[in-house]
Amino acid sequence: MHFVLIATHTPETCPTSNATTRDLLLKIGPDVPDLAQKAGVEIVSGPFVNREHTIVVVVQSDKVENVDRFLMEARLPHWNRVRVLPSLTMEDALTEVQAQTPIF
Repeated sequence: MHFVLIATHTPETCPTSNATTRDLLLKIGPDVPDLAQKAGVEIVSGPFVNREHTIVVVVQSDKVENVDRFLMEARLPHWNRVRVLPSLTMEDALTEVQAQTPIF
């Protein structure tokens, strides 16, 4: 299953302005692909960062518990609020829509 991870932080905790967060990111950042793999998570796309203090990552895993383990190992929740959105590929979504009975 795919999961879209949306992490947001404040300007005060942003690695560009906070020395502690910066040090943590510089230490952990290079290990993120290995941490994902060890947790049973495949990074499909990202991480993408922007000036809105938002990080977006698309991952794939058999279990949401693996995604949670990856997040904790990567320490992303230590300086972000993280939303985990279970998601489908467009092909799977179209199949699901075709199988549903419209209510209107």
